[in-house]
Amino acid sequence: MGITERREREKQELRDKILDKAREILIKEGQENLSIRNIATAAEYSPATIYLYFKDKDEIVYELMEMGFALMVEDLQEAFESSDPVERIRKIGHGYVVFGLKNPEWYQVMFNAPQPIQHLEKCKEEWGRGISLFEFLVETCQEVIDQDRTTVREARLLALHMWSTVHGLVNLALTQRLEMVEQGGGPDLISKTIDSVMRCIFK
Repeated sequence: MGITERREREKQELRDKILDKAREILIKEGQENLSIRNIATAAEYSPATIYLYFKDKDEIVYELMEMGFALMVEDLQEAFESSDPVERIRKIGHGYVVFGLKNPEWYQVMFNAPQPIQHLEKCKEEWGRGISLFEFLVETCQEVIDQDRTTVREARLLALHMWSTVHGLVNLALTQRLEMVEQGGGPDLISKTIDSVMRCIFK
Protein backbone atom coordinates (compact mmCIF):
# COMPACT_ATOMS: atom_id res chain seq x y z
CA MET A 1 0.00 0.00 0.00
CA GLY A 2 1.37 3.39 -1.04
CA ILE A 3 1.54 6.56 1.06
CA THR A 4 -1.53 8.08 -0.63
CA GLU A 5 -3.66 4.98 -0.11
CA ARG A 6 -2.57 4.72 3.53
CA ARG A 7 -3.45 8.36 4.18
CA GLU A 8 -6.86 7.95 2.59
CA ARG A 9 -7.52 4.87 4.70
CA GLU A 10 -6.49 6.71 7.86
CA LYS A 11 -8.75 9.65 6.97
CA GLN A 12 -11.69 7.29 6.42
CA GLU A 13 -11.01 5.50 9.70
CA LEU A 14 -10.94 8.82 11.56
CA ARG A 15 -14.17 9.91 9.88
CA ASP A 16 -15.82 6.61 10.82
CA LYS A 17 -14.66 7.02 14.42
CA ILE A 18 -16.18 10.50 14.59
CA LEU A 19 -19.52 9.18 13.33
CA ASP A 20 -19.42 6.24 15.72
CA LYS A 21 -18.80 8.48 18.74
CA ALA A 22 -21.52 10.87 17.59
CA ARG A 23 -23.99 7.98 17.34
CA GLU A 24 -23.09 6.84 20.86
CA ILE A 25 -23.70 10.33 22.26
CA LEU A 26 -26.97 10.74 20.37
CA ILE A 27 -28.33 7.43 21.66
CA LYS A 28 -27.07 7.59 25.24
CA GLU A 29 -27.24 11.32 26.01
CA GLY A 30 -29.71 12.80 23.53
CA GLN A 31 -29.33 15.37 20.80
CA GLU A 32 -29.08 18.23 23.30
CA ASN A 33 -25.68 16.83 24.27
CA LEU A 34 -24.53 16.19 20.72
CA SER A 35 -22.02 18.98 20.14
CA ILE A 36 -18.79 19.20 18.19
CA ARG A 37 -16.92 19.65 21.47
CA ASN A 38 -18.49 16.53 23.04
CA ILE A 39 -17.85 14.49 19.92
CA ALA A 40 -14.23 15.64 19.87
CA THR A 41 -13.80 14.70 23.54
CA ALA A 42 -15.29 11.24 22.99
CA ALA A 43 -13.13 10.65 19.90
CA GLU A 44 -10.06 12.09 21.65
CA TYR A 45 -9.46 14.71 18.98
CA SER A 46 -9.62 18.48 18.96
CA PRO A 47 -12.80 20.25 17.73
CA ALA A 48 -10.71 21.64 14.88
CA THR A 49 -10.06 18.09 13.67
CA ILE A 50 -13.80 17.36 13.59
CA TYR A 51 -14.35 20.43 11.43
CA LEU A 52 -11.87 19.08 8.89
CA TYR A 53 -14.35 16.29 8.16
CA PHE A 54 -17.76 17.83 8.86
CA LYS A 55 -19.12 21.34 8.40
CA ASP A 56 -21.26 21.21 11.55
CA LYS A 57 -23.32 18.98 13.82
CA ASP A 58 -26.20 18.86 11.34
CA GLU A 59 -23.97 17.29 8.71
CA ILE A 60 -22.96 14.60 11.20
CA VAL A 61 -26.61 13.82 12.00
CA TYR A 62 -27.42 13.68 8.30
CA GLU A 63 -24.55 11.25 7.65
CA LEU A 64 -25.67 9.01 10.53
CA MET A 65 -29.20 8.85 9.15
CA GLU A 66 -27.89 8.06 5.69
CA MET A 67 -25.82 5.21 7.11
CA GLY A 68 -28.85 3.80 8.90
CA PHE A 69 -31.05 4.00 5.82
CA ALA A 70 -28.33 2.34 3.73
CA LEU A 71 -28.48 -0.63 6.10
CA MET A 72 -32.27 -0.70 5.96
CA VAL A 73 -32.34 -0.56 2.15
CA GLU A 74 -29.92 -3.47 2.04
CA ASP A 75 -32.22 -5.51 4.28
CA LEU A 76 -35.25 -4.66 2.12
CA GLN A 77 -33.79 -5.67 -1.25
CA GLU A 78 -35.83 -8.87 -1.45
CA ALA A 79 -39.03 -6.92 -0.72
CA PHE A 80 -38.26 -4.39 -3.46
CA GLU A 81 -38.03 -7.16 -6.04
CA SER A 82 -41.61 -8.45 -5.53
CA SER A 83 -43.54 -8.03 -8.77
CA ASP A 84 -46.95 -7.78 -7.07
CA PRO A 85 -47.31 -4.29 -5.50
CA VAL A 86 -49.53 -5.44 -2.61
CA GLU A 87 -47.09 -8.20 -1.73
CA ARG A 88 -44.26 -5.67 -2.07
CA ILE A 89 -45.93 -3.42 0.51
CA ARG A 90 -46.48 -6.35 2.85
CA LYS A 91 -42.84 -7.43 2.60
CA ILE A 92 -41.57 -3.87 3.04
CA GLY A 93 -43.72 -3.53 6.16
CA HIS A 94 -42.48 -6.77 7.68
CA GLY A 95 -38.89 -5.98 6.68
CA TYR A 96 -39.12 -2.53 8.23
CA VAL A 97 -40.25 -4.02 11.53
CA VAL A 98 -37.55 -6.70 11.50
CA PHE A 99 -34.90 -4.04 10.87
CA GLY A 100 -36.19 -1.83 13.68
CA LEU A 101 -36.27 -4.65 16.22
CA LYS A 102 -32.88 -5.97 15.13
CA ASN A 103 -31.20 -2.55 15.07
CA PRO A 104 -32.78 -0.46 17.86
CA GLU A 105 -29.83 1.94 18.10
CA TRP A 106 -29.85 2.74 14.40
CA TYR A 107 -33.65 3.02 14.48
CA GLN A 108 -33.40 5.55 17.30
CA VAL A 109 -31.02 7.70 15.25
CA MET A 110 -33.08 7.41 12.04
CA PHE A 111 -36.57 8.03 13.39
CA ASN A 112 -36.71 9.11 17.02
CA ALA A 113 -33.98 11.74 17.43
CA PRO A 114 -35.39 15.30 17.12
CA GLN A 115 -33.78 17.07 14.19
CA PRO A 116 -32.87 20.77 13.79
CA ILE A 117 -34.42 22.60 10.84
CA GLN A 118 -31.07 22.88 9.03
CA HIS A 119 -30.85 19.10 8.93
CA LEU A 120 -34.39 18.72 7.61
CA GLU A 121 -33.68 21.20 4.83
CA LYS A 122 -30.53 19.27 3.88
CA CYS A 123 -32.57 16.07 3.59
CA LYS A 124 -34.96 17.79 1.18
CA GLU A 125 -32.19 19.34 -0.89
CA GLU A 126 -30.11 16.19 -1.28
CA TRP A 127 -32.97 13.68 -1.54
CA GLY A 128 -31.51 11.30 1.00
CA ARG A 129 -32.10 7.58 1.22
CA GLY A 130 -34.91 7.95 3.75
CA ILE A 131 -36.93 10.26 1.50
CA SER A 132 -36.18 8.05 -1.51
CA LEU A 133 -37.42 4.99 0.38
CA PHE A 134 -40.70 6.73 1.21
CA GLU A 135 -41.12 7.85 -2.41
CA PHE A 136 -40.63 4.25 -3.53
CA LEU A 137 -43.45 3.26 -1.18
CA VAL A 138 -45.63 6.02 -2.65
CA GLU A 139 -44.95 4.73 -6.18
CA THR A 140 -45.83 1.20 -5.10
CA CYS A 141 -49.06 2.46 -3.54
CA GLN A 142 -49.89 4.21 -6.81
CA GLU A 143 -49.50 0.87 -8.61
CA VAL A 144 -52.03 -0.64 -6.21
CA ILE A 145 -54.45 2.24 -6.83
CA ASP A 146 -54.04 1.91 -10.59
CA GLN A 147 -54.93 -1.78 -10.28
CA ASP A 148 -58.04 -0.83 -8.25
CA ARG A 149 -56.98 -3.02 -5.32
CA THR A 150 -57.74 -0.52 -2.56
CA THR A 151 -60.48 1.95 -1.71
CA VAL A 152 -57.88 4.62 -0.85
CA ARG A 153 -57.36 6.92 -3.83
CA GLU A 154 -54.32 8.98 -2.71
CA ALA A 155 -50.97 7.20 -2.97
CA ARG A 156 -49.13 9.48 -0.55
CA LEU A 157 -51.87 9.14 2.04
CA LEU A 158 -51.83 5.36 1.68
CA ALA A 159 -48.04 5.27 2.03
CA LEU A 160 -48.21 7.42 5.14
CA HIS A 161 -50.86 5.11 6.59
CA MET A 162 -48.65 2.06 6.10
CA TRP A 163 -45.51 3.80 7.38
CA SER A 164 -47.21 5.11 10.52
CA THR A 165 -48.55 1.62 11.22
CA VAL A 166 -45.20 -0.15 11.14
CA HIS A 167 -43.39 2.75 12.82
CA GLY A 168 -45.87 2.69 15.66
CA LEU A 169 -45.54 -1.07 16.04
CA VAL A 170 -41.75 -0.89 16.20
CA ASN A 171 -41.84 1.85 18.84
CA LEU A 172 -44.41 -0.04 20.91
CA ALA A 173 -42.26 -3.15 20.75
CA LEU A 174 -38.99 -1.38 21.58
CA THR A 175 -40.54 0.28 24.63
CA GLN A 176 -42.24 -2.95 25.78
CA ARG A 177 -45.67 -1.32 25.41
CA LEU A 178 -46.97 -4.33 23.46
CA GLU A 179 -46.66 -6.30 26.69
CA MET A 180 -49.49 -4.15 28.06
CA VAL A 181 -51.73 -5.30 25.21
CA GLU A 182 -50.77 -8.95 25.16
CA GLN A 183 -48.31 -10.76 27.39
CA GLY A 184 -45.46 -12.05 25.29
CA GLY A 185 -46.47 -9.67 22.50
CA GLY A 186 -43.64 -9.51 20.02
CA PRO A 187 -42.92 -10.44 16.40
CA ASP A 188 -45.95 -12.73 16.14
CA LEU A 189 -48.36 -10.07 17.37
CA ILE A 190 -46.76 -7.47 15.10
CA SER A 191 -46.99 -9.80 12.11
CA LYS A 192 -50.66 -10.49 12.79
CA THR A 193 -51.35 -6.77 13.13
CA ILE A 194 -49.66 -5.92 9.83
CA ASP A 195 -51.53 -8.69 8.03
CA SER A 196 -54.81 -7.51 9.57
CA VAL A 197 -54.19 -3.95 8.38
CA MET A 198 -53.33 -5.27 4.91
CA ARG A 199 -56.61 -7.19 4.70
CA CYS A 200 -58.56 -4.08 5.73
CA ILE A 201 -56.96 -1.79 3.15
CA PHE A 202 -56.19 -3.96 0.13
CA LYS A 203 -58.41 -6.14 -2.04
